[in-house]
Amino acid sequence: MDASEDVIPHIYYLAAAVALLPLFLKMRSIIRARHESLLRVVSLLLIMAFLVLASAAPQSIALINRTTGVANIAAPWVYSLLTAFSACCLLMLIAWRDGISPAASRAMRSVIVVYSLVIVALWVLFALGDPDVERLRDFDTYYANEPYLREMIMLYIVAHTVADIVNFVLLRSWEHRVRHVDAWLRAGLLLMGAGYITTLGFNGLKLAAVVGRWSGHDLDWLSTQAAPLLGAAGSIVIGAGFLIPHAGQAAHEFWRAGLRHRRLLPLYRLLKQHVPAGPSTLVGKPDIHTSLTIREKEIRDSLYILAPYLDHELHRRARRAVLDPDPVLGEALGRRFAPREAEGVAGAVALVAAIAARAEDPGRGAEWRSPDNLLRDVEAVSRALRRPDTVETVHRNVAARPESTPTAWNDTPAP
Repeated sequence: MDASEDVIPHIYYLAAAVALLPLFLKMRSIIRARHESLLRVVSLLLIMAFLVLASAAPQSIALINRTTGVANIAAPWVYSLLTAFSACCLLMLIAWRDGISPAASRAMRSVIVVYSLVIVALWVLFALGDPDVERLRDFDTYYANEPYLREMIMLYIVAHTVADIVNFVLLRSWEHRVRHVDAWLRAGLLLMGAGYITTLGFNGLKLAAVVGRWSGHDLDWLSTQAAPLLGAAGSIVIGAGFLIPHAGQAAHEFWRAGLRHRRLLPLYRLLKQHVPAGPSTLVGKPDIHTSLTIREKEIRDSLYILAPYLDHELHRRARRAVLDPDPVLGEALGRRFAPREAEGVAGAVALVAAIAARAEDPGRGAEWRSPDNLLRDVEAVSRALRRPDTVETVHRNVAARPESTPTAWNDTPAP
């Protein structure tokens, strides 16, 4: 046994651990979304990849053989797991790509029947063979010329190869359809395609070693040293490809929610300090989506309390002043503002003025009017509050230059 062979068990176990790593990292999300069928199937697929890789290590093979008392029984066990993994990949891809249509259901039933028969045939051929000498690393090549065992070895290689080829063809056609539609899905498909190409290399090396035995050549190292590397890598990449679309979309939504949560912080703090809508409803440490929902609700509740004090005419004049500033204001602002930025500054001006008016006379206030149209883009208002000097400058400029042009309170252009 050379040094390279000593590395193989570690490669199998390392790859098995990596296959389970996404499940541990996303355990909370998986439990929360346990009713989502796609995520359940992906989780099952990763668990099966773990079982295949963990069972294929020489130490695991020896343990299975000793536990059952049957020499080399680990061979059909590992081959069956690998065949079932191939079938699950096919089923997963068909269901994911075509949905549960009549044609897809027929194709899935065919896959189940064919690969179930393959697994049964593997055990029958093993029972008919005569594998007396235990082989932990080179069962494929050692028994490549033995009746029934030869057929068993070729059967699992062919079944695995066919599944890889069909999956790759399905992936290629699907990837062309979603190329400009869903970036995360396309990334997952490309990753899975790379994984199936890698596992085709695994099959090719196994087949080359077996054929080498048939022709009297010793190419065992292809099966015992090179193939495990490709097989382990391919299984991990395929599992990751199935997980990427869900995990990527979830990460994207988490990022967007976190970004909006942070951008609303200045507005939230201002309202929480001056117009609290009630005690915080946060309990423990909610996820970012729940926290964002609560923050948005508390902002909305505070704005509705402040609604009678909002000066819609002040908002309109502030917006006009920012979009078309006079020379003095233009020099003070130092740059041009986009329409959405101007809307945010105008909202901030109206909001700060309303807070001051409420503080001076809490019992006073105009007729209640919904603040939704005036402060429709609370994120832009919150961003403007990060520049209090700009808000104050615009407020002073508008307050010093009142306009008498009448306008409806809700005549505020959309940002």
